[in-house]
Amino acid sequence: FLTAEDACGGTMRGSSGIISSPNFPNEYHNNADCTWTIVAEPGDTISLIFTDFQMEEKYDYLEVEGSEPPTIWLSGMNIPPPVISNKNWLRLHFVTDSNHRYRGFSTHYQG
Repeated sequence: FLTAEDACGGTMRGSSGIISSPNFPNEYHNNADCTWTIVAEPGDTISLIFTDFQMEEKYDYLEVEGSEPPTIWLSGMNIPPPVISNKNWLRLHFVTDSNHRYRGFSTHYQG
C-alpha cells in the first residue's frame, strides 16, 4: 500500500525538469524501488546533469538505462558526470536496501 508521499517514479515528459529521490533533500526511505522514464520528442536526446548525489556505496544505487554504455550504475558520494541518452528516452531506477539512509540524488534533465 503506497500513500502519495511514498510513491516514486513515473513518466516524465517535456523538454526539461528535475528528478530527485523520495524525500530529497532529506534522507530517502529504506527499501525504496523507484523507476522514472524520461521521454523526449522523437529524434531528440536527453541529458542528465546531477546537482546532488549521496548514497550508501554499493548497497543503494541509481541505475540509468538508455545511454552509452546501455546501463550505468551509480552509487557512493561523488556527483556523477552528465549522462546523455542515445535515443529519445532514459530510464532511472533507484534502489535502496534496509539500512543506512542518505540524502539521495537530484538531477536536472533536458531534452
